[in-house]
Amino acid sequence: MLPSRRSFLRYLGLGSYATLVSSRPAVSADFPTRKRRAKPLEFFEPIKPSKADELILPKGFRSEIVISWDQPLGTKAPDGSAEKFGFNNDFIAYFPIDALKGGTNSKEGLLWVNHEYPNPLFQSGYTPADYKAGKKKTSEQIAAERLAVGGSVVHVKLDAEQKWKFVPNSPLNRRITATYPEIAFTGPAEKLLKTAVGSLANCSGGRTPWFTALSCEENYPDYNGYDPKDYFYRWSDDPKQAIDETRYGWVMEVDPFGELPPLKHTALGRFKHENAAVTRGAKGQLVVYMGDDEVDQHLYKFVSDIPDDPKASREQRRKCLQQGTLYAADLAKGRWIPLVFTPQTAKIIQESSAYAAAKKLDEKFQITNQAELLIHTRVAARALGATPLDRCEDCEVHPRDGSVYVAMTNNSRHGNLYGHIVRLVEDHDDAAAESFQYEVYLAGGPQSGLACPDNLAFDQQGNLWVVCDISTEKMGRGAYKPFGNNGLFVVPTMGDSAGDAFQFASGPVECELTGPWFTEDGKTLFLSVQHPGELSPALDQLTSHWPNGGMDVPRPSVVAIRGFA
Repeated sequence: MLPSRRSFLRYLGLGSYATLVSSRPAVSADFPTRKRRAKPLEFFEPIKPSKADELILPKGFRSEIVISWDQPLGTKAPDGSAEKFGFNNDFIAYFPIDALKGGTNSKEGLLWVNHEYPNPLFQSGYTPADYKAGKKKTSEQIAAERLAVGGSVVHVKLDAEQKWKFVPNSPLNRRITATYPEIAFTGPAEKLLKTAVGSLANCSGGRTPWFTALSCEENYPDYNGYDPKDYFYRWSDDPKQAIDETRYGWVMEVDPFGELPPLKHTALGRFKHENAAVTRGAKGQLVVYMGDDEVDQHLYKFVSDIPDDPKASREQRRKCLQQGTLYAADLAKGRWIPLVFTPQTAKIIQESSAYAAAKKLDEKFQITNQAELLIHTRVAARALGATPLDRCEDCEVHPRDGSVYVAMTNNSRHGNLYGHIVRLVEDHDDAAAESFQYEVYLAGGPQSGLACPDNLAFDQQGNLWVVCDISTEKMGRGAYKPFGNNGLFVVPTMGDSAGDAFQFASGPVECELTGPWFTEDGKTLFLSVQHPGELSPALDQLTSHWPNGGMDVPRPSVVAIRGFA
């Protein structure tokens, strides 16, 4: 069991009270400062924040580039063109090469890697100046961007020099893009939607017990339209390439081994999915925790109707994701609200202000059955009383006690600039329970040393690994000045230092570190370095040259970090 935690109010209150009764007034030299209760972890010496255009690690650790944007996979797309590793790699899941035979090989495996969004400057030559001027995109520019998103299956292997290498020309390498393949839907909305053309906006995700990847579609509204006040990709400039938004915003299941076709599971709802953390309930039900990454949106949980049977085939086991109950969290009452269409819930939803607002935007909007409820999950959740949250992003289940950690990145609407991490404990220690307790486990800010927590991961010792997502345009400025570039932090969940954050890595200029994932033996940490040099205004005015240096364009890349005992 984890040690007991001081409540958040007491955590803040002690500091506030100390200031009030101190013998001298607070001065600027007192702030900011980290307030730790104990010594750092023994396996590394924490680094300091940095603004350098490099990936910085503690002494004794090293990183190597596994694969970078635009690198050929050695495979062919349906049209015969060469497939390449996509842009803005995000979520990573490692699959031992012998996983389907019960193995745990940590020296060779497959990576499923999400590609979240394009940068038109690098994919199609469409510059920020073009966007501000309202210049339309060509069909060729949009087509290039469609190939940059989705995800990649990458065969990797530890070589004789103990360095991770991409295996080119492996028959297991392949792409999913926003152009191909055709992907079928499952669940209550299957008959309404039928199929989608590929996938896009793939942010974080999860791994199932039968070794498939769950890839979460997040910012799907960004691809159509044009608004100089809010960036959109203008794919609708070519009507033939505009997306049907109802076919995105789902959780896609991908088999990296290629035995099973990809599917989008409508039973898990449609919203800006950040990730999908998988565990089991007391009766064997599959449980999936999911965050909706937008201010004032919600935390969700899916519970399957049938238990996951480890002895069943992979095809049979994946049916757990096709039928079940989706819930939204009400933190005030500590309850999970079932998002189920009944005469009673229909009345509540249709009489709500959320429903009226959606109807005002689209007069054809309606929720008259379970399929439509899942297509419009956000409206139903808000109407039924789900708690608005501060950009609910990654959820992860603690490997030792089953409690759930949730990253709330920030919410500038309500003054929460630094974000926080919530810890949730289900009643009766049952992930399928309909009630829970929660606490704010860690508050971001100068006192903790991290800001804007995003992706989370646990190591074998139960330490929580946290990567941060300070917005590129705010990085190193104003309230975020003390933190430098985005970093990776280790937060012990046990022992005297439980709840303290220690910085392990600092990323290159304007990047976000994402997708941390350990091999089965815990000796390699795979990490995505996403969007370095994101604010470059033109190809001759680059703000980063990572990882190749010189005058090369910045390249999002997957790195392997070694040095763990």
